[in-house]
Amino acid sequence: MRSNSLPPSAENPPNYATPSPSARVHNAGKGHFIALSWFGRIFSPLQADLRFDEYGMYFPEGARLPKALKTIVSAGHTSPNANQPASFLSWRHFDVPPIFEWRWLGATMMFQINALDHELHFLGYRGSKTQVDNIQIKWANYHQSRLLQLVHNIENAIQARYLKHSHVIAIQQRVALEYPRWHTWTQSAPLGKTVKEAVIKLEAMHRWDHSDIASLREGYIQKQLHIYADFFQRVESNPLTDKQRRACIIDDDNNLLLAGAGTGKTSVMIGRAGYLLTSGQARPEDLLLLAYGQKAAAEMDERIKHKLAIQSIKTSTFHSLGLSIITHVEGKNPTLSPWVNDEQEKTKWVLASLENQLQTESYQKQVVAYLSNYYHQPKSPFDFDALADYSRYLNENNVRTLKGERVSCFVHLHIANWLYKHGIEYRYQAKYVFDIKNKHLRENRADFYLPQDDVYIECFVLDKEGNTPCYIDKNRYQEMIKNKREMHRQHGSRCIELFYHQYAKGKFNSALKRAASKLQINIAPLSNESLLHSLQKTHYLSELAALFCQLIGLYKSTIPGKFSVKTVMANVASKDAGIDTQQVRTAFTLLRPIYQDYQKHLIQHDYIDFEDMISKAIMYVENGKFTAPWRYIMVDEFQDISEPRSRLVRALRDCALTVGALDEKCASLTSSGVKTRRKKGQSASLFCVGDDWQAIYRFSGSDVTLTTQFNQYFGQSSENVLDQTFRFNNRIGDVATQFVSQNPAQIPKNICSLAKVADPRVSLLYSDNKTSSSEVLLHQALAALAGKADKKYEQVNKSGKTEKNRLTESDGIKNISRERSKPTVYILARFWFQLPDREGLEVLNKQYSNLHIMCLSFHAAKGKEADFTIITGMSRGKLGFPSDKVTSPVVEALLPKQETFEHAEERRLFYVALTRAKHRVYVLAEMTEASPFVTEIINGTYDVELISCDET
Repeated sequence: MRSNSLPPSAENPPNYATPSPSARVHNAGKGHFIALSWFGRIFSPLQADLRFDEYGMYFPEGARLPKALKTIVSAGHTSPNANQPASFLSWRHFDVPPIFEWRWLGATMMFQINALDHELHFLGYRGSKTQVDNIQIKWANYHQSRLLQLVHNIENAIQARYLKHSHVIAIQQRVALEYPRWHTWTQSAPLGKTVKEAVIKLEAMHRWDHSDIASLREGYIQKQLHIYADFFQRVESNPLTDKQRRACIIDDDNNLLLAGAGTGKTSVMIGRAGYLLTSGQARPEDLLLLAYGQKAAAEMDERIKHKLAIQSIKTSTFHSLGLSIITHVEGKNPTLSPWVNDEQEKTKWVLASLENQLQTESYQKQVVAYLSNYYHQPKSPFDFDALADYSRYLNENNVRTLKGERVSCFVHLHIANWLYKHGIEYRYQAKYVFDIKNKHLRENRADFYLPQDDVYIECFVLDKEGNTPCYIDKNRYQEMIKNKREMHRQHGSRCIELFYHQYAKGKFNSALKRAASKLQINIAPLSNESLLHSLQKTHYLSELAALFCQLIGLYKSTIPGKFSVKTVMANVASKDAGIDTQQVRTAFTLLRPIYQDYQKHLIQHDYIDFEDMISKAIMYVENGKFTAPWRYIMVDEFQDISEPRSRLVRALRDCALTVGALDEKCASLTSSGVKTRRKKGQSASLFCVGDDWQAIYRFSGSDVTLTTQFNQYFGQSSENVLDQTFRFNNRIGDVATQFVSQNPAQIPKNICSLAKVADPRVSLLYSDNKTSSSEVLLHQALAALAGKADKKYEQVNKSGKTEKNRLTESDGIKNISRERSKPTVYILARFWFQLPDREGLEVLNKQYSNLHIMCLSFHAAKGKEADFTIITGMSRGKLGFPSDKVTSPVVEALLPKQETFEHAEERRLFYVALTRAKHRVYVLAEMTEASPFVTEIINGTYDVELISCDET
């Protein structure tokens, strides 16, 4: 039970203040005294008896005291009259009661003042022994109010609110100061019951360990669960689960709630806000709720309004929060740049700025060097397992020469660009000008032919040990090289031989230059103007402008302050990810004048952009120009947070000034016994809800490690998990959990489904027939869902058995139809272009009229749910899934550090796709170009239904 006051009694007197001089004179002849021993009467520095009463000790006139002690007692000097005490030492100064040792020449009193040890010798045996108990009683009476108040405050704090980590530290620090004053002597001392009980409690607090703290917290939680059971029962449409209720109550300094897909995280956000208000721990103005998008914020506000009947709580987006902070500090509403919602116009402006910079010769030269040497991200042919994979990479990343030609490898790209820049006419993949008798070479072509000089260039894909990529037969390749050399010898043709290992070591340019000089090839380098004119035709400049537009936003949101290439390079060095530093340095050197023009444009028009909203808000909070009024900060979808946003959250947490009643009590625990008025209160409570398994926005700056390593960034934290999903059944959950958990960096969770089914509910519809398209598979899945399947398809179970089954979900449709008119079906894909367009979707909804069909990308589907989902686009490559699209090293320089686990974010994206469905997921796969995710599912131990959709 909480004690509201300390009852007055002889055992609990008021705290004694230092007596006035007149009171000390009045008491000088009263109280107790300790006479000197016979030896002390001659040699003691006291020269007279030592007296004490309830206020402290009195030293006789002329006592010779140590300098440190004399400084203290001199403040108590009253009168030079020898009949009156000259010095006084209050019990306040004694750290613990004095103790005595009895020696040959008299007793020695040992005492501690302000942590310094002192001794008074030659006291009488009888008097010292007689007065030990009295001294302890007097000291205890003087100090007990502080002890009782401390224990009282701690007990109240434990019962009043959740025991935060910062409260534990404050309590332990204060107990550590008070405990040594009582624990060595109180067991045998003649103290009252109240004081002894307080000492026992203090000793227990001193021994607190993790289990004790956990027990105290659990006691508080159980009490709150009981008191607010009715609130948790009715706050949402369905009663909150036990873990949801606990998440509402637990209130450490920093709280991370890992909420799996469909586990009701929004219900916790609503429930926690309502609980804080209902329990009186907060007022509406004490709460800050943060969401990512305006739509999510509006939905949160609507639910709060509906469920809690409160109009005054408004959910902010990070941008609107930043805007309000800037407005508060600057005293006016800043003007948003019109480009914040028009990326196309922003890119056009960046292109115009780029073209303006190209008026200078030095900038022209740098742009040409960058586009010809660094624009494409090269990959070694030795990195691929099949030639088709390497070719696909080149095609999907649109690798082209400065003339706009497609090439079969990056080595050829480098050669073509060098020849073009040096004004050397060439033909790529040219036929030989002479007849070839060797049948093995008849279909071969020269890599390059220089018609004006009648010179061939042959480039051989060999490393320095003479090895070929794994998909090329080494012996046959070496034989081909031998045949080509013999062919050129027979025809007397001039040929330049180049090797991949020269390219890998950066020696291609020098090799080409030497060969051109030796063969007297005419070199006439093109002017920068000519090269740029050619680049404009191939859209290189517009693509570079789009890249620079992206970099401006990323730079402003990643690196605060003035533009600095040096800072970018330091950021690259910290990643240790094998990024081409020269490429990054060149790109950001080119970006610098455009970035500076962009900033000048904003200043001239008094604009701010989205990045300014965050960066300026951080600056104003960190330098103290804005003080957060919120005591509770709640962040939704935390797994999507970026470092700047998390920095803003941390700054708001740490600058909170509002101090509640309990906080004031806890503040007193950090002082030395006297409650002082604090200018700054405790940090706000931080509550973040997210799911590292659904972190899918690294490309925009989100950093999953801020979730997986939450306490490293925010400090000591409480981590809790919502692990019961209300959306998908257990068989979908098992597959999704197994798949995402392959990455050991993901936080382990055991998601339990409320809905239990016996048979597999993830069906893989596949076709080995090259003529069967994804559209055919899509119609077969929709027909099954619509209950119209009239064909039999071969179903291959994971056990290896083959049987004829009807591909149908008609029973499921009937069950859903009882609740509403049509079941919902999401067709999901990694990219929008892989989905039916608007007209195609209309056709599908007409054709399958008993279904409500929608199309969404995986990213757009996050946070949504349907009765059934159909996942398409499960093929390999840059535009497949997982996407092999390579992020430019220049962009990588500003993104969070890449994860080491292969396809880590794409794997989480597939988890998001799998967990949108309530009842069943269909995964469509054309096996001729099957995604590695499909291969993993088929070859692994996943509990899926494999259905071949080829007619038998």
